[in-house]
Amino acid sequence: MIFAEEWPLMTFTLLSQLAIGMFIVLMLVKAGVGNQDSQASKAIRSGFTAVGPLTALALVFSLFHLGDPLGAPRSILNLGSSWLSREIMTAGGFFALWLVFWWLSRKGKESNALGWVTVLMGLAAVFSMASIYSSSIRPAWDNVNTYIAFYGATLAMGVLGAAAVTAFGLKGQTSAGLIKTLRNMAYLGAASVLLPLAYLPVFTSGLNGGGTAAEASAQILTDSMGVLAGRGVLSIAGVILLVAALNKGAKGKTLSTGTVYLALALVIAGEFIGRYLFYAMGVTPMIGT
Repeated sequence: MIFAEEWPLMTFTLLSQLAIGMFIVLMLVKAGVGNQDSQASKAIRSGFTAVGPLTALALVFSLFHLGDPLGAPRSILNLGSSWLSREIMTAGGFFALWLVFWWLSRKGKESNALGWVTVLMGLAAVFSMASIYSSSIRPAWDNVNTYIAFYGATLAMGVLGAAAVTAFGLKGQTSAGLIKTLRNMAYLGAASVLLPLAYLPVFTSGLNGGGTAAEASAQILTDSMGVLAGRGVLSIAGVILLVAALNKGAKGKTLSTGTVYLALALVIAGEFIGRYLFYAMGVTPMIGT
């Protein structure tokens, strides 16, 4: 069971990974489409705009987790030794870089170089988030599964989020190049959903025999197989819906924005369940055991 103080942190990780993933995928889509299709460029720009409010909201939730929001500036003073400080610095840096990128875009001076620097900052932020947990004493978190889960969620939600905001930006218009590029990204989203699910048996097996806390975490996962199955069904169904919608769009048919929105909702629901279980299985070893 997740204690009340963990909800802001869980919301922060999910929202920030959604925003970072969207930015990464939008940069890849932008590179794939180029600047020749004005309709596609307009839709992609509207997608970049959506990243900022999501990141800002995520940062607000992170302040609630700190307990003393006014003390947040002090939390960045230990960059040399604290992954929390690095997380705050990289997540805040991602938002600051996005803001400059967005402002330049509004002025017609969009910088691809700055966009890729922002991507690197976002990847560093996700790495810092994962490292906070992987450096803990909880066996279920001190594992490569944490990195697989966090980066998987970032790309899976990013692909679906990017598809949703660009579909909204198209406003019923068609762009063959954009839809075909998004379809290619959908396969990246599928891989990002399937890899963490495929690794779960390896992860659970490694916990068994790893001590009392590790075995307790494995038992939580075993007892939650029905929930895990539901998480897998939701995420896989979302990716399948996205691929189906984009395949139709690539054939010249109108892209069903409703289907894309539903696909995003299913994947976010799946990642929410996965993240809930991530926190639930974080059993702390008892001293002396």
